[in-house]
Amino acid sequence: MKKKMISKCGKMRVVLALTVLSLVLTGAGVSLSKARVASKEQMLSADAPELLFLHRPNDIKSLSSRWNPSAVMDEVREVVLTDRLQRVFAQFPRRIGSAEREKLAQMLVDEGKRVDIDPLFLAAVIRVESAFFSGAVSDKGARGLMQVMPTTGEEVARKLGLDWQGPDQLHDVETNVRLGVYYLDWLLDLYAGNYKYALTAYNRGPTNVRHIVRRYGGLTPQFTEYFQKIQQTYQGYL
Repeated sequence: MKKKMISKCGKMRVVLALTVLSLVLTGAGVSLSKARVASKEQMLSADAPELLFLHRPNDIKSLSSRWNPSAVMDEVREVVLTDRLQRVFAQFPRRIGSAEREKLAQMLVDEGKRVDIDPLFLAAVIRVESAFFSGAVSDKGARGLMQVMPTTGEEVARKLGLDWQGPDQLHDVETNVRLGVYYLDWLLDLYAGNYKYALTAYNRGPTNVRHIVRRYGGLTPQFTEYFQKIQQTYQGYL
């Protein structure tokens, strides 16, 4: 009986120690995604983060006022999304190398946050458009990961203040994604957030969508195969 009580006390001490340690690390502002072991020189430098040791109840109150749970959860969500995107890209090792996966994943997370579109949804668009092949060229001349038409790319580049150097620039991953995401976001604004209309316009062009709506009174199933394909791919990623 005595041994069991000692064992329980030991476990309680371990739990308490881990709890205090997690609070200390949180108060010190340790980043979940960029955590690293600091060298002795860094720990002794004037720029080293202040460690908060809990001795009095007021210390806990001070710690809680400095802790931002929303920011922590946003950072955790970003790490999870980046990891999931890289696992999606890993399914196409011949199309996108390991060195490019992390860069593209982070870019989709950043762009998705900027325009409020799920990065996994953007990955679904790229999967359907080019299967993650940056050198892709369609029969109609669309290029790159998000299959941006040169005329659209030039127009969007001008709006973004980018130096347009011609259609070959659309094979640059960073340029293509920035232009493609901007254009998709513009279409979502044009169609009041209706993904079915925005994606159909992304695939067929806004002018064709306008003609279809005038003739048929809306987007009938025969014109929404592209939207359905992206939706199914996105659901698979989720």
